[in-house]
Amino acid sequence: MKTLAELQTDKSTFSIGQALGDGWNLVSKNLGYYILGAIVTAAILFGVGLIPIVGDIATNLILSPCLMGGAVYVSWRISNGKGWTDFGDMFKGFNFLQPLAISTLIQGFISFALVLLVFFNFLPELIDIFKLSQNADMFTKQEQIGNAFLDLIRNSKFVVSLLLLMVALLFISVLWAFKTHFIIIYKMQAWPAMEMSRRIARHNFFQLLGYFILMGIILIISAIPCGIGLLFTLPWMIGATYSAFAQITQCDRSNEINEEMFDFMADKKDN
Repeated sequence: MKTLAELQTDKSTFSIGQALGDGWNLVSKNLGYYILGAIVTAAILFGVGLIPIVGDIATNLILSPCLMGGAVYVSWRISNGKGWTDFGDMFKGFNFLQPLAISTLIQGFISFALVLLVFFNFLPELIDIFKLSQNADMFTKQEQIGNAFLDLIRNSKFVVSLLLLMVALLFISVLWAFKTHFIIIYKMQAWPAMEMSRRIARHNFFQLLGYFILMGIILIISAIPCGIGLLFTLPWMIGATYSAFAQITQCDRSNEINEEMFDFMADKKDN
């Protein structure tokens, strides 16, 4: 596994084809656990999501990042020949709750700020549509509401702004694609992990962009048959993304994995 010092100047790249192939090989070794993990994750997120406001915050800020961290952890173990022997390993990400939550909050805040910046320019039009939809006789004004909405989406400035927003959000996602991997595998704090992810993603930007577009298409197609295909493609995406990270960092060559290292936060607090 390359050191952080090596990665500071390293310009290694990855192969999309190898990532997809190695990702599936990695996942297929414990496909049953991955599918069960996906089902359990969906059930947890659905149940917590039913709680008004608090549920959404907990899902986006705590549960989703930590469960994804657990998926990275088990993928790392499998790639190093340790296997997924304990189903509870999928919850190992909660050992890294603080950096995972902070990194998610930072990315979410920046993304939200960009969304506000775009829609703020069209605030009068949005307010008019909102007022029309809040009137007691809104059902008699469906045509008026529809026309107001059509006028907005026909506005070339609005369309261009939305396209630029989507590009900016995709850009952010690509640059911070490996922040969770650095937090889990390299045991980094939030911002250093995000900075390291940005550093190596910068040299792999177009590969990552092509990879995410391709995986997005695969996920959309797999979701068509009642979403059943996602039970296979979501774990595949996790494995493929890990493979891309491993090609760059060689973290699949580590000989230092053991159970005790994931209690490092508690040990630091005791010291």
